[in-house]
Amino acid sequence: MAQPEIIHTQVYRNAFDLYLRRGTPIELSLKTALQEHPTTHYIWRTRGDNKVRALHAANNGRIFSWDSPLSTGHPGEDYNCRCTAEPYVRGESEFAYQALTSTVNDSTSKWKIRDFVEHAFKDPRAVTLSEIGHLQDIINHYAYHLGATGIFDRVNRQIIDNARRSGSGYFTYPFSNHYSFRAVAFPYGESTVKGEFRGYVVRKGSLMRIDGAVEYLFEDEYTDPVDVRQYLLAGTSDPAATREIVRYITDGGGAVYAITDQWQTAFHAEAKLDESESRYQWAEDE
Repeated sequence: MAQPEIIHTQVYRNAFDLYLRRGTPIELSLKTALQEHPTTHYIWRTRGDNKVRALHAANNGRIFSWDSPLSTGHPGEDYNCRCTAEPYVRGESEFAYQALTSTVNDSTSKWKIRDFVEHAFKDPRAVTLSEIGHLQDIINHYAYHLGATGIFDRVNRQIIDNARRSGSGYFTYPFSNHYSFRAVAFPYGESTVKGEFRGYVVRKGSLMRIDGAVEYLFEDEYTDPVDVRQYLLAGTSDPAATREIVRYITDGGGAVYAITDQWQTAFHAEAKLDESESRYQWAEDE
């Protein structure tokens, strides 16, 4: 007979409905239903390339119930979706994901190149990504489209790698790197994203459970808008690296100003302690 945890699932309700309408024995109906979906929950897996749409990439590594379809549908149901559903088995399956916890209040007017230029001449104060309408685009580009699989995937594996070496309890993991955000808006060029994970790891048999939060900080300067200093003169856009006359010419006479913002995510994962058996591995040279 069905176990108590099965009775409250859609699979059991469908089986019970068949029993009432057709007299089909519940155990036989459950067996048929469970062959279609062998577990009540699944882990969403994307193809891990830059063709994955942001809404689906945000689901990657997360656990969902077959009883509760998302707005995107289950994996493979949305138009041209290549994602798959991996059966989730408690205590055996691995998963890792970050969920945005910050509220994004982007300006409805997104800056274009001319807006960056005009600001350098009219009001060269520091601005935030939200003010200029780009925070969500920067987050999506950073998280899901940089490199082959996006940086969230790399950060997830780095956090898990550090958790393996830290033992049980509280730990932190800071990180920083430079990335090109020209795909969002050309004036960004190479920008810096810093981050720090703070959270806990608990070991359970062959698995470890990791829960915490990640703080991200985006830093950029509007300077050298067409990268003349970067690629032709000095090898860098740093205003301090060249003479004032060179900066004036290459910046078009406009002032340098900072572009910054921050966001936070919740991090959750269960991964194998033995890295050689885990899907979440990290190489220092990545």
